[in-house]
Amino acid sequence: MDCLAGRATYVGVAIADFLGGIPVISVMGTPRTIGETIGSRLKPRLQVLAQYLIEQLAVGLSGEGRSRMGREDVRTALKPSLEAATRLEPAVWMEIESMARAAELPPEDLLLIHGYGDLVGFFGSGQTISRTTFVSLNAVHTDHGLPRMALAWHLDPALLPYVTLVRRLPSHGPGSLTLTLAGLQPVAGLSEAGLAVAANELRVEDGAPGHLTPNLVAAVMTAPSRADAESRMQAGPRHGGACVHLLDAQGERASYELSGQHAVLLPDPWPHSPRVHCNQALSEDVVLMSARQNEPTSKSRLERIAALAIEARSCTPGEMAQWFRLGRRSNTVSADPGTANIDGITPDSTVLMICDPAQKTAHVQRGGSAQGMGSATL
Repeated sequence: MDCLAGRATYVGVAIADFLGGIPVISVMGTPRTIGETIGSRLKPRLQVLAQYLIEQLAVGLSGEGRSRMGREDVRTALKPSLEAATRLEPAVWMEIESMARAAELPPEDLLLIHGYGDLVGFFGSGQTISRTTFVSLNAVHTDHGLPRMALAWHLDPALLPYVTLVRRLPSHGPGSLTLTLAGLQPVAGLSEAGLAVAANELRVEDGAPGHLTPNLVAAVMTAPSRADAESRMQAGPRHGGACVHLLDAQGERASYELSGQHAVLLPDPWPHSPRVHCNQALSEDVVLMSARQNEPTSKSRLERIAALAIEARSCTPGEMAQWFRLGRRSNTVSADPGTANIDGITPDSTVLMICDPAQKTAHVQRGGSAQGMGSATL
């Protein structure tokens, strides 16, 4: 199949080493077996990434007139998250615990990677928020007449080498494909239960020891049903904030804005219209708890992508990729003219995941990958 963003190659994820320029790790078995496999495969990367992020956290705090935070300080602060993770979804926690053992790291170091954005806000570090742009389209706007969800992840270039797709085939529960940072910090995913999930990080001021918001995303991937997934999305209290989005195979969608203490279902008065969300809160309760400084590119990204989504008709994954300047330009599809030059966001630092829950198919692309867009069906 030829897409406007490049050639989309349909492959079985279980035998693919790369999909859309992103490495894929396929794992199966019990949660502990899955965690051990990921930890063994990514051991060197996890060790380097944990050290890098703790240093970044310390640098962000160094100008605040406080003593430099070390690994032991972070580990102590993460103790409540260890307990919360075991309560929310034991299978997810068993995976992380086994992953830490295989990577020869304390579990707290993996939780640092897993919930880094939450912890930056919780500790008051000045590090930049992880920028993401979420889009949901209904049948009127897509080429296959089915609902579709997408998340564009605008990463710090230093983190690009750690972006990994994880294909899970668990002994019990639905299989899934998840976009992660070295097997942790999931930002988007698709499960065999016909559920797609994605999250926008929000910086909030009411964070409290408890859940890490990426763990809520991971828990959705193990949910057998939509109702169960929605319940897991709202678990609290939370160290940080996020807007977590859910789309099922029937086109039903839900977006929950989460702060440390609040979980607010965003109203959806026009369910047949596109929904776009970036890194700013929209609900009044979460706005009041949001950090005083919103991510500076969020509003412009929302307005720009919303305008493209509203005008879209019979939109293909390749055309959506062009909204973020991923792929070749077309004479018939107008690419967003500003994405490559606004606020330091460039195509090469953007990773895109598009999910079709009704077809259980995901389309992914990293920047201007020579492989173009890759697609896989669960």
